[in-house]
Amino acid sequence: MKKIIVALISVIIASAAFMGGCVNVSGVDIKGLDGKNASAYEFYELAKSQDPDLTIDEFLKKYLSYTDTQAFALQGAINRSLMSGVSVVACFETVSYDLFGRPIKKSVASFGSGVITELDKENGDAYVVTNCHVVYNDTAVNSYVSDEIYLYLYGQDDDYNDRDYAIPATVVGVSSTYDIALLKVEGSEILRSGTAVAAEFDDADDVYVGETVYAIGNPERLGIAATQGIISKDSETIRVDISSSDYNQNIKTYRVIRTDAAINGGNSGGGLFNLEGKLAGIVNAKAASEDIDNMGYALPSSNVRRLVELMHSQGYDGETGVEQAYLNASFSAKNRKTKYENDKLAIYETVYVTAAGDGLLAEDAVRHVKITDAQGNIYEDMDVTRLYHLDDALLSARLGYTVTLTVSREGKTVEVPITLTKDNFINYDKI
Repeated sequence: MKKIIVALISVIIASAAFMGGCVNVSGVDIKGLDGKNASAYEFYELAKSQDPDLTIDEFLKKYLSYTDTQAFALQGAINRSLMSGVSVVACFETVSYDLFGRPIKKSVASFGSGVITELDKENGDAYVVTNCHVVYNDTAVNSYVSDEIYLYLYGQDDDYNDRDYAIPATVVGVSSTYDIALLKVEGSEILRSGTAVAAEFDDADDVYVGETVYAIGNPERLGIAATQGIISKDSETIRVDISSSDYNQNIKTYRVIRTDAAINGGNSGGGLFNLEGKLAGIVNAKAASEDIDNMGYALPSSNVRRLVELMHSQGYDGETGVEQAYLNASFSAKNRKTKYENDKLAIYETVYVTAAGDGLLAEDAVRHVKITDAQGNIYEDMDVTRLYHLDDALLSARLGYTVTLTVSREGKTVEVPITLTKDNFINYDKI
């Protein structure tokens, strides 16, 4: 059986406000609103301000005496996430050639999804994350990245020809290496007057098999909708052809999370959310074969949230993607094993230096990474138990920062500080 990975460009649940019989919240003021109009998640966030480690499941049991907590939490999370999802329409002028070599120009549009990750409602401004391949077309005449993009909010995306509901957006960051694009919206009256909210990235560096997740996206160009599933595999690599051409290929390799939530064409760029309503990943592909069911993929939040910050810091010149830090050494993972604790089965591996560089020696075992700026501000401070931990952490590094690796070397613990110069940066994203 051949597994074909394809890029994805082309049950609505009622609002989860507090229901009778749980608790009387009338008179409690949340963001200037009487409590009877507040959602469960607004009260949950209030409770978390006093107890940061409080989970939604614990909150529902402790404060609402709610027994079917997962169903309630899932319904509320999905409905809130619908308000952060957008349908994305990217327009291009393309060229192809007939049998006599004569050019044929035509206008085309790709349809995908996106997630609002930052929102200034008062000014109608927002940042939206989607996939690079949603706004990219390598048969376009002028620029491979679309300069005509429209977004539609949930409930306003049943007619893509209706410009009354279209929100213009521009690309302010793009990376084909990571299949992520960052869009910007400015001065939108639709955002000012609408119910859109910003989604929050999960700040965990790992996910676990069996976690409940749901996908919010625009499947088959039919508008924002939700599907539910679990995380089927915590981390793997896939190869995807992001070319729009029938004759050429542009194969990219991505680290992804696998899910059995239903994923279809048009879901690309949409969010994969966990039960807390936080972004666990950005959907970008599915396995397509008559012998394969429910194998969808999402770029992990641990990677995407750092990449978005990098895009913010670097800006975009219309042609190139991000310039990222790397170390002048090579690494590989060995001695993989599993550990079961707190009802989670985690994978651990030892990250070894395979080629020396930047003060690192071959066979050094990397245990910890810390990244600081010249003033000593800490941007990363984490144990390295998977190879991708080091890769993700380096997305937080900037010119002049110091990457300090704690390594095991010949039975001793050694710290290796590496101050990053221009020689430690590379741009894989020339488009």
